[in-house]
Amino acid sequence: MVFCIRTERLILEDFNNGDIQNIRRIAHDPRVMRFLLIWLEDEEQIAGYLKRGIAESGAPNRMSYMLAAKEAETGAFAGISFIEIDPELSTTAEVGCVLVPAYWADGYASEILRALLRFGFDTLHLHRVYGKCDELNLAAARVLVKCGLRYEGTLREHVWLRDHWRSSSYFGILADEFNSPGKCPEPVRDPRAI
Repeated sequence: MVFCIRTERLILEDFNNGDIQNIRRIAHDPRVMRFLLIWLEDEEQIAGYLKRGIAESGAPNRMSYMLAAKEAETGAFAGISFIEIDPELSTTAEVGCVLVPAYWADGYASEILRALLRFGFDTLHLHRVYGKCDELNLAAARVLVKCGLRYEGTLREHVWLRDHWRSSSYFGILADEFNSPGKCPEPVRDPRAI
């Protein structure tokens, strides 16, 4: 049985073998890969990423939901998304998405993240969800803040990412904040994300 989450315009569903071409589209587009902290440098890594996503979908105690984002009406590939539970702290998960450029700046990333947050808090009963992005990726930081996540700090130059040392900005949200946005204090924003 294929797991899926429906949003207003998209279906987020388990990877299948046919998604290899879709992952290649992401891997071969330098605009998309510029800030992405996954290694899809060659066919072996691309196939391994897909294989991991398919394997996770069949895991008895599923900890990772690696999902293809596709248009609900046409089935056109929009990107990939995930929510992955921390194996050492099962009440915490990381969330994220990567879109092909045709789906940038039209609210798709926010739509995906809100759906994953709702799934994480309402279905998985998580306490905390976080997202991270390259500190230079201001568009991603804005989406995370727009979805209610608060800036928590930056891990400076912690990994070499293709052509530069990457610093990752972290954003998080707690279940109480998500379920009662009126109770949540104003998000602490990284000045670069405004």
